[in-house]
Amino acid sequence: MKQKAIWLLLVLLLSASFVDCKKDDGDDLNNLAIISALSGGGDCLVDFPGKAAIGVNRTRTTKGGGATTVTWGRIPFVNHPIAIVEILGAQSGDTVVFNGADVVENPQASGEATVYEATDCPLAESAIINGFDAFSSTTFGDATPGPYTWTNTVAGSYYFLLYIVGTSEIATTVTYSN
Repeated sequence: MKQKAIWLLLVLLLSASFVDCKKDDGDDLNNLAIISALSGGGDCLVDFPGKAAIGVNRTRTTKGGGATTVTWGRIPFVNHPIAIVEILGAQSGDTVVFNGADVVENPQASGEATVYEATDCPLAESAIINGFDAFSSTTFGDATPGPYTWTNTVAGSYYFLLYIVGTSEIATTVTYSN
């Protein structure tokens, strides 16, 4: 009899714990953005493939504005340099040229550049496209120090992810032109 009462009590407690549950509304990325901003992280929350979302320093470029120096941030604990480069309103034929570092390969899709298609941050992993679906590049994956040229083939707004395994940043500039 005592054992039945204990089991009944456990079932009632478990049932009561689910009474106040609500449906997940998918605001996790926005909540992480707020936490990141409060903790001094970068100004763009990036959901990096296979990793936790982190605040990354965003480098904003202007079409025809000349070379812009990429602002690097660091991934916590491993101290690897990471940056995100914003390209808004790209038109077919526009070029993006990186001098120094190139776009990182998507760790979950071999041979694909990690490019997000979005108009603003935060950047969800679902916004990642194969960079070659919107841009052409004959220099992606080259071991030479650049320049790395990307030519737009599909109009839109994009974010290029730059990531270096190691602790040394590479002085990098980006030029966005038509």
